[in-house]
Amino acid sequence: MKRIVSINNYKVDRERYEFITKAVLIKDEEGKDRLFFTILLKDKETQNIVNETGLERYICDLSYANVISESTYRIATSRVVKLLNYILHNTKINMINELTVNEIRGFLNYAKTKSNGQMMKSDSWNKTISDVFLFLTNYYKYNHETVRFGYTAEELRETVVIKEKGDVRLSRKIVISKNKTLHVKPPKENDHKHRNRAIMYGHLNAIRYAARKYDPMIHLAICLQAYGGLREGEVVNLSFSDISIYKRIGVTEKISLNLTKSDQFRKGKSHTGVIKKLRRQEIYPDFLEDTEKALNDHKKYLEAKGLPTEGNNPVFYNKYKKAMSVTTYSGRLKELFNNHFLRILKYSSENTEFEGETYAYIGSYEDEYPGAHMFRHWFTMYLITKKHLRPEEVRKWRGDSPHSNAYEEYLHTNYDLIEAYRDTAYSFQESLLEDIYE
Repeated sequence: MKRIVSINNYKVDRERYEFITKAVLIKDEEGKDRLFFTILLKDKETQNIVNETGLERYICDLSYANVISESTYRIATSRVVKLLNYILHNTKINMINELTVNEIRGFLNYAKTKSNGQMMKSDSWNKTISDVFLFLTNYYKYNHETVRFGYTAEELRETVVIKEKGDVRLSRKIVISKNKTLHVKPPKENDHKHRNRAIMYGHLNAIRYAARKYDPMIHLAICLQAYGGLREGEVVNLSFSDISIYKRIGVTEKISLNLTKSDQFRKGKSHTGVIKKLRRQEIYPDFLEDTEKALNDHKKYLEAKGLPTEGNNPVFYNKYKKAMSVTTYSGRLKELFNNHFLRILKYSSENTEFEGETYAYIGSYEDEYPGAHMFRHWFTMYLITKKHLRPEEVRKWRGDSPHSNAYEEYLHTNYDLIEAYRDTAYSFQESLLEDIYE
């Protein structure tokens, strides 16, 4: 028996149709070309578009849509399209507002499996939930006064107040808002463990030391990631004109990074670096001196190689003296981490009182490389555990949207790691290695 749906007052076979996303090139507020993604209903037999749904307006707030990257917007749209096709092909409802919590729960179970039949990783599944729940929450927000709904926004999100961590009572409570699980267990990942994506507090100086000695080209990039929370794609996207230093009476008061020109060094089909959210980002005040010194050292390094150090020229170069791509940067960072940082960390830990503590983390690093995102996580942990910033302040310094729930997700999924970071006493002693290498 064919299930049918009403489209423009015609009864049609639901299986014949599917929702798709289509990129549209438009001009943004600054007159620049930008891709936006629409949601359409297509006839699979004729390939004709039968309905421009307009549902893309609920994917995120319009103010947020103007600043997130094209790739992030596209992925969010595709996840919402997956929900719509689930509704179309696996339920009997005709309108989104008819959804019930049970049907949303059914989609969460359905979304655990990818189109190729493999189980989705829990991180990706949670991101799907976030995008879909935001869409459904926005749809409810703007339509619940005119039509009857089978679900409410409160059934998708919950507010949690944290007053204590372990046995310690917090000086001020932390209020977080997070997605409800609806009693659906995350995908099983064949013994896949939660990825360790951070390095411990004192270990940053060790990897900075390794970079200065073995790959000076990326030392500044590490500082910008760790001290400003930049993503790896955002770092390699920088030109010298994007870095502004503000001084007062000779003292540096602010270092600002212009992250509003995504993928500006693209050549051909390859990406050099893509900015996830277009914005202006500042280096955290605690690290202004270290960052400025790293920048000056970097300029001297480039000058020695005959490379430009001003204007719209890239800050980072590959071995061919072209703008470094995010792939190249990530590869060089991994090589530095595995070939030099771990060796330095082992040697230094053997000659300090923190040997046992540090070796536990060395084993973790050897089991799984944290990835280039480790410095953004280091930065986040610093803001949470060392500066005790409020959630909105953490979002600001990370460059997240005010509507983002990244802080809450980070706090929830990395609680044990945050506690370990807070308690780590290891301090890298550079003098130990200087005795060997000098």
